[in-house]
Amino acid sequence: MASSDTKQLNLRARIDHHDILRRVNDRLKKDPVFDRVLRALLDDLEATAFMPVREIRAELHKVHARIDALEDRLASG
Repeated sequence: MASSDTKQLNLRARIDHHDILRRVNDRLKKDPVFDRVLRALLDDLEATAFMPVREIRAELHKVHARIDALEDRLASG
């Protein structure tokens, strides 16, 4: 990409975001597909919705307990 194809952009960002913004900028320059991936991530409102591992484990424990209870009822019934 020629420098004539670029335009300077000044942003205010927290200090702890500077490195990630530099990395995103570098990747956008080097990887022609990255902009599509980044746009898709930004457009996907569910992309950053996550459940902490401890909550996932707690939910799995509940599911296992329910399965065990159902199996016990089937075995005794």
